[in-house]
Amino acid sequence: MLSNVTLFLARRYLRAKRSFVSVITVISILGVAVGVLMMIVVSSVMKGFEGEFRKVLIGSEPHILLHPQGQKPASTKATADLLAQVRAQPDVLAASSYLRGVMYAEREGMQSGMDVIGLPADGAKFYMAKIAPHRLEGSLELRHGGVVCADYIAGQLDAHPGDKISVYASTNVTSAVQRFRIASDEQDEAKRHAAYKNIKLHARELILQGYTRSETAGAYGYTTLETAQQVFSYGDQVSGVLIELKQPGEVKDVMKRFTAAGFLPAGWSASLWTDAGDARLAAMSNERVMMWIVLLIIAVVAAFSVMNTTITVTTQKRREIGVLTALGSRQSQIIGIFVAQAAFVGTLGTLTGLTLSGLVLWLRDDIRLGIAILSGGNTDSAAGMFLSTIPAQIEPWFILATCLGSITLCLLAALPPAWLAARVDPAVALRD
Repeated sequence: MLSNVTLFLARRYLRAKRSFVSVITVISILGVAVGVLMMIVVSSVMKGFEGEFRKVLIGSEPHILLHPQGQKPASTKATADLLAQVRAQPDVLAASSYLRGVMYAEREGMQSGMDVIGLPADGAKFYMAKIAPHRLEGSLELRHGGVVCADYIAGQLDAHPGDKISVYASTNVTSAVQRFRIASDEQDEAKRHAAYKNIKLHARELILQGYTRSETAGAYGYTTLETAQQVFSYGDQVSGVLIELKQPGEVKDVMKRFTAAGFLPAGWSASLWTDAGDARLAAMSNERVMMWIVLLIIAVVAAFSVMNTTITVTTQKRREIGVLTALGSRQSQIIGIFVAQAAFVGTLGTLTGLTLSGLVLWLRDDIRLGIAILSGGNTDSAAGMFLSTIPAQIEPWFILATCLGSITLCLLAALPPAWLAARVDPAVALRD
């Protein structure tokens, strides 16, 4: 019976018709709703950006590269033994040898450089299938004497699939530069001219087979292992072992298991896909933490609006509180009236914010388009481009924590003014 009276009074105070309390109640509900809306939308979008960046790294970077330290060539026997051990591991999706180096490319007076990975037939089959979603033009099926590169490199060379480009190994260019410096320092003119004539770059012509989108597939070039060995003068040697994992997100744990099992030969090291974006991923995580702090402050401000409503009601209902106390109501019952009021505001505001956040996330790209139209910005978003749409990743646990935290903050905000109201002296309250 007493609980029914408490709830009745709480509802009555919230919907007062002769004062502005009802307006303040609506404002409090909207304040809580905005806080919940911001918490869910911002966290989901930032998590979405982080997830998309991880997908790009996983979809473009080799998951693990095992190689001798100092960029030294790997012996055929060490590579074969390591491949046999790695392929037997349950975490490994596929593995092959590889050769990696920098090529300088030139076509009709235009130059560019690219980081090239040479793959054998078995390695090219699974790795180029991973790159296939990023294909823009041409074929990604590696053939001897052909090369696949990033679109911006093709643009620098003004090259299209089927065009011939001249490539030079970076070591060849470096050696030519060193010989040029030595020739320049030669005092004897005849010897200097002879030294200049001996400077050769040994260009090799490759056919551009196709190119990929650099913003999602990275700036790598790809060719067959045989072609790369000829360009870099590696003979039958390779750079190491390339590994693709079933669960790329567990790459660091997998590498720890490889190290503990003693797979890596002496003098070898590993490069992980996370190395290419560790700093960026860490920065994004830190940004999320800082954003949570900012959003928490917004939620606290919303809770203060609930406290403001409670203070206003307790002030206006001071005489009624005095009457209730004089009639024998306990302090807990008086507190219960205003805590119930805060619970109503918090719950309704939280549900409103939850509904609005779902609507905003559902229409996020339409909202962006509308803002672009109103601001006169670019309204075109090419399909397939990286972040052509606003990513969002909804975490149920975070939504639940946000909703419970919002209601809890509202209840805590109502306690101080409710406790003070319950301690009012009936005689003083009735005399005022």
